Amino acid sequence: MTALPDVQVVGGFHYSAPGCDGVNYRSALVARREDQNKTLADFFGRRAACNAVDSQSGFNALRKMVTPLAQEGPFFSRVVISGSHQQSLVEIVDQRADLAAIDCVTLALVQRYEPQRMRELTVIGYTPSTPGLPLITAAQTPPETVQCLREVLHTLVTSARYAELCASTLIAGFSEQSREAYRVLLN
Repeated sequence: MTALPDVQVVGGFHYSAPGCDGVNYRSALVARREDQNKTLADFFGRRAACNAVDSQSGFNALRKMVTPLAQEGPFFSRVVISGSHQQSLVEIVDQRADLAAIDCVTLALVQRYEPQRMRELTVIGYTPSTPGLPLITAAQTPPETVQCLREVLHTLVTSARYAELCASTLIAGFSEQSREAYRVLLN
C-alpha cells in the first residue's frame, strides 16, 4: 500500500494453512518451547526477530500488537532483522532472539517440510487476521488483461492438472480483490 502505490490488485490466493480464512491470514507468535506458557506481554524487554521492516506479517502485525503493551520506550530490548521468516526461526533457536511473528503459510510449510526445525519452538498466540499478499500487476495493465489474469489464476486453483502443485504450496483457492481491501493495513 505504501511502497507500490500505482499497482493494480488482481486478487489473492486462499491457503489451507491453519490461521488462513479465504484471502485473509494471520501470523503465529513463535518462541522457544521453554516459553510455551507465556503471553505476548511476558516478552517485554526481550528480543524479537523480524524478517524485514516492510513486512506486514513479520513486522507490522507484531508492532501493532505490542504498541498498546509498551510502557515508556520500546517494547523489545532489541529487534533483529533476519532477512526471512525461516531465518527468524533460526534466530530464536540459536537464542539470538526470543520471539518472532511468522506468517501462518510459511509456518505450515516449515512444519510440513522441515519438522525438525519446529521441535524447539512453540506458538504462543496469533496476530489479528488481515488480507494476505496480493497478486498485482502494473497500473497500465488493460482491464481485459487483468480479467484474463484472474481467469488463469482461477483455472490454476481449480484444475486437476495443477492440484498437486497447489496442494504442495497449500494454495486452496483464489479470489479477486481490489486495492481497497488492503486499506485496513494502513491503520
